[in-house]
Amino acid sequence: MRLTSSASQQGVDWDGLLMLVLSTLFILATLGLSWLWLIFKTYLTAQQAPTPSQIQRPLIVFGKQLHHNQIDNDYRARLQRVLALQTDQPIFVLGGITAPNSVSEAKAGETFLRHRQPSLESQLILEESSRNTLENLKQARLFLARQDNPLQVDLLSNRYHLYRCQALAKGLGFDVTLVAAEDRFDGHWTNCYKIFMEAFFSHWYHTGARVSRWLNNKRMLAKIH
Repeated sequence: MRLTSSASQQGVDWDGLLMLVLSTLFILATLGLSWLWLIFKTYLTAQQAPTPSQIQRPLIVFGKQLHHNQIDNDYRARLQRVLALQTDQPIFVLGGITAPNSVSEAKAGETFLRHRQPSLESQLILEESSRNTLENLKQARLFLARQDNPLQVDLLSNRYHLYRCQALAKGLGFDVTLVAAEDRFDGHWTNCYKIFMEAFFSHWYHTGARVSRWLNNKRMLAKIH
């Protein structure tokens, strides 16, 4: 099954750019402490996220940008965790096409899963149009609402990515449980770099959310809700 996105991906998001500037200024004003706090929270989530063998709620699997239409090691780890889970619940595979690829992240994930476990096909729901995590989650929320299902889901991604996924999902009204792709967090410098960057993106999101609420700007609020 496929979901379609109503999100406009055209043009420059000036609100987003403004929030990026404000977020960076706030980091500088706090001498990096606001960013450091989110680095700690992102790292703590990466360390503590569980790897259950069985789940009872719909599963959201976040896609990741492809390389020459092929999945990378991080995305492969997410999909392999799906195969290791025991579940009869819907499995949302999220992610559209990003340049220069011609295959969506969701489609690549579906192909990987179907080839290895054909019985999953009836459970898979693809979201192939949105190109960022927030819009991915909005489309999953829309589908669940149309089916009169509660917004209670499990989120599956790499450990370094889970804190931001959780923050965005909670901002959209989801009740979430985390599922880590890897058995444990690997402290290799590349993963530490990803933790730093994820914390920066989370800081950007939190800044935008707070400023939008302070201004009570309906246009800006609509982008994060």
